[in-house]
Amino acid sequence: MKTLADLAKAYNVSPQAVAKWRDKAVEKYGELPCQPDGKRKLYDDNQVEKILEFKPGKTEAIPTTTEILTGNHRVPGELAMMPQTVDLGAFRGDAEMTVFNTEALGAVDQALDLADQMLDAIDSDTNYQIEQLQRTQKSNLKLQRKVDQLNTRKQQYQIESRLLAISQGKEAQQLQDNMQTLQNLGQAQQPQISPNEAG
Repeated sequence: MKTLADLAKAYNVSPQAVAKWRDKAVEKYGELPCQPDGKRKLYDDNQVEKILEFKPGKTEAIPTTTEILTGNHRVPGELAMMPQTVDLGAFRGDAEMTVFNTEALGAVDQALDLADQMLDAIDSDTNYQIEQLQRTQKSNLKLQRKVDQLNTRKQQYQIESRLLAISQGKEAQQLQDNMQTLQNLGQAQQPQISPNEAG
């Protein structure tokens, strides 16, 4: 299983070049099955072979010209000599075209690689932000439930405390009354002396 980046490294070309081979293979064979591996796509040997089918081949050798002598029995005729150089500008007129050499176009491949790196970085950072948001939402949900639970318990606590305070007040008052009654009962009654007994 290989990725487009693996093929680019193996054949010393840019990932964009391999992507163009893949696109041509898709045009000819239809969608190429692949196995996702994170952000990468893995192609089996069969699909790789279809992709490499569109890899530019080796430069064909320019055939050499062999001089063939006709002998001395022929009289050469005189023909107009062709010019050593031909200026196509005479045919084009005043039309001009801006062209770029291989080195200049290499900068485009570098720019494309940079753009891919930036896209990967953006995707990575977006996933990080999403993860942070999800973790924050999860924590906030837990905290909100606990706050709601505390508020509910607070209201119950206030009611319970009020009722308990009322009950405690009644019990405390009754306790004080009973203690006072018992104190009164425990005190000895002083006998009352009549006036006759005093005389």
